[in-house]
Amino acid sequence: MPGPTRRDAVANREKLIATAFDILAERDADVTVRELAVSAGLGIGTAYRHFPHHTDLIHALYDEALARLMAAAAAVPSLPTAWERIALLLENVTFAVADMPALRTIMRRLYDLDPSHDPSRSMAEVLNALIAQAQAEGSMRAGVSGSDLALIPFALGGLVGKPTAREAAMLRRSLDIYLDGLRASAATHDLPTQPMNAEQFRQLVHRSNGPARA
Repeated sequence: MPGPTRRDAVANREKLIATAFDILAERDADVTVRELAVSAGLGIGTAYRHFPHHTDLIHALYDEALARLMAAAAAVPSLPTAWERIALLLENVTFAVADMPALRTIMRRLYDLDPSHDPSRSMAEVLNALIAQAQAEGSMRAGVSGSDLALIPFALGGLVGKPTAREAAMLRRSLDIYLDGLRASAATHDLPTQPMNAEQFRQLVHRSNGPARA
């Protein structure tokens, strides 16, 4: 009897990942590969071929989540100003976060298992480049960092998973308020603290609800 084709293997992996996102939206990250196989309606051997260990599953989920966030960021067209590109990027990524209610669970577990895993630096580079352009065009206040912008989608998108139309409207309203605080104007005041560096930001959005690592 012929074994599974490459297309079958890809489809099974995608089904396992989609099922894991659904499960982890409602519980902690301790789901086993065996439980996942049963929930996905696939053989246990099939699941273990894709994810031999729980850590492999968490890595795969993290990388898939990051790919979705980066796709949302990359979907911004070439708008006339850096400010417009930043505003749309933040909206896209905010709703990408909101559409993945399992995201924080996955991030926290991956950070506990492998804190050195950090494939997100390219997104930081995109944000920092946009900030420099917006400040050069005079639309964004001085002192804003990439971590300041990156925190906004987690602060807003993490409030509710898969928002309704009404909830989505409230998220957009809150995002507009955040954006007003980023604008360059005579009404701005000195920011109270220094921005987080890249590692401090990673600790903040990945760590469990306990003291941050030194």
